[in-house]
Amino acid sequence: TMKKNTLLSVVFALVVTGLMAQSEIPQQLQKGNLLLAVTSSISMDGSWGSEVFGIGFSNTKTKQGSDPAEDYYRCTVWNLLPRGGYFVIDNLAVGLEFLVSGYSEKHDDGYDTWKESTFGAGPFIRYYYPLDRLYPFGEVEMLIGTNKESYNDNDYKYNIFLVGGYLGVAVPLGERVTFDIKTGYAHLTSSHKGSEMEDYDHKYLTGGIVIAMGFSIYLPMP
Repeated sequence: TMKKNTLLSVVFALVVTGLMAQSEIPQQLQKGNLLLAVTSSISMDGSWGSEVFGIGFSNTKTKQGSDPAEDYYRCTVWNLLPRGGYFVIDNLAVGLEFLVSGYSEKHDDGYDTWKESTFGAGPFIRYYYPLDRLYPFGEVEMLIGTNKESYNDNDYKYNIFLVGGYLGVAVPLGERVTFDIKTGYAHLTSSHKGSEMEDYDHKYLTGGIVIAMGFSIYLPMP
């Protein structure tokens, strides 16, 4: 018990020391300000649901024996996550985030075409720990929405649920703008209820490391 209390005392002392060493709260992170931002993430292409996480382009080729490699599938994937928040206390912003993403895959002969579009919305919480020239932060988010798939003339719809946790840093570009970069883990669940033509339900689980970048604007409350 004594060792446990000593350990807790040391941890508490380190936390207090860190808080005392924290720089003066920047004006843009103070209570009452608005946060407007948009981010996009680096591609996680190759897993189901990667359109939610990625931005990029890929070209798949095939090779048989000594034959030259030939184009087979061309893929594009993108996403945008605009958000708006409010600083309920100094350094802590709470708000609503939206997800708009897409994925397309087309066979080189032009016959097979696969497209996906995803829309979602949900809350986020971001806490900053500003230093002199950088604003490190921690963030959690949750998104609920729908995903639509189209394969040639067939359409399928899924319900999606995403949760993620991140650590990042905001780099000031002026008094009201920062460039943000963050990394963390996100987990996506996509589910589809079977219809009269299908006798079973579908559920896909996708998760992995996400790296996202974007810009934030900090505005005083009108």
